[in-house]
Amino acid sequence: MRVLVTGGTGFVGGHLLCELDRAGHACVTLDQTDTRKPAIGDLHLADLRDAGAMRNAIRAIQPEGCIHLAGIAFVPMGWKDPELVFSVNTIGTVNLLEALRAEAPGCRTVVVTSAQIYGQQDRGHPIREDDLAIPETLYAVSKLAADQMALLYHTRYRMPVVTARPSNHIGPGQSEDFVAPSFARQLLDIAAGQQEPVMHVGNLDSIREFLDVRDVVRAYRMLMEKGVPGTGYNVAGDAHIPIREMYTILCRITGAEAECKVDPDRYRPTDYQPRIDASRILADTGWKPDIPLETTLEDVVNSLR
Repeated sequence: MRVLVTGGTGFVGGHLLCELDRAGHACVTLDQTDTRKPAIGDLHLADLRDAGAMRNAIRAIQPEGCIHLAGIAFVPMGWKDPELVFSVNTIGTVNLLEALRAEAPGCRTVVVTSAQIYGQQDRGHPIREDDLAIPETLYAVSKLAADQMALLYHTRYRMPVVTARPSNHIGPGQSEDFVAPSFARQLLDIAAGQQEPVMHVGNLDSIREFLDVRDVVRAYRMLMEKGVPGTGYNVAGDAHIPIREMYTILCRITGAEAECKVDPDRYRPTDYQPRIDASRILADTGWKPDIPLETTLEDVVNSLR
């Protein structure tokens, strides 16, 4: 299958291209700039915010499958530049769907949104796809709008679209703006004597789920192949731990010891990420996560050495 990956030069995109290639698919990346060559396949340039450019790109590529990753993934950006976040994450998704509807309506499409659409409220049970979405950030609102629009394109136009709502995912190649590589980089520098033994951290007591990005991209590929059109799917596992525990594992892997100092710019109130029910994707595709957290963190560290 000829598969279009939007945002294929990014952190998740590189892993997804490798996953699709291993499964025998022909990959095409669509991105805004050519500053980085995709790991695999051809590159087409278009800005999601430019409806005409998107339609021209889809007409040229004629994808049979599409996994829509492109967007702004850094949650605080929603508060810093809401216009940018909504123009990319929400209007950009509309432009892609309209281009597919006009030029490749049979394309099996996965629109990647976020489990953050559900918010942080405890429901008393793992959150299912049909539970009420209660977004608590502008980023989450932008993703919820994209998610619901994508499913409406199936309802109205019968396009074979599904949405994927992943929990936090980490792995080699992730930006050091995110917690796991940020901790790993600081600890490696401490171990090498390049930084004083002081860690600048946020709130270590917050509970998070950490999936391996390679498990997540396998889920996206299987949803493209086997997902039921018009359906939203949670992509989640069971590795709910305090950030402090992840930090302890990274200390063991790097061999570094440090004093932790809270950085006010990184600190968020203690919260607990609700558990997410992923039984639907297991039933429809057979997917479940396979990679242990310690293996993921070892790979993160090794990618930074």
